[in-house]
Amino acid sequence: MSKVDGKIHENEFVYLLKLGLSLKLYEEKVREIINSEEKFLFIPKSEQDRVTILYYLIFLIEVDGVVDKNEEDMLHHFGLKLGFNPLLIANVIDIVKSQIGEKIATDAFLNDIKKYLN
Repeated sequence: MSKVDGKIHENEFVYLLKLGLSLKLYEEKVREIINSEEKFLFIPKSEQDRVTILYYLIFLIEVDGVVDKNEEDMLHHFGLKLGFNPLLIANVIDIVKSQIGEKIATDAFLNDIKKYLN
């Protein structure tokens, strides 16, 4: 996702490192994954895990302060692969774009998403 706009912004890189550390991946492994050309997508069965992945993707596209069309398209693509309603994905993109440069209110954000979940 971070490569879709052709570059990895410094804030995206820092976010990925922190995310990797939270998943118990050393910086070296995170760099290896970032530099890899291999593409894979793990789709968990649990809705909570799928929401968590969507959540991380949302903040990844927002962290550099710009949400471009390629990032929107990629989030839409991954959101559908994760089994989410296209309206939810469009709503999420609108929320993120409207709050660029601001701290996204996580609770309000998750409550907005809940209306689309099973």
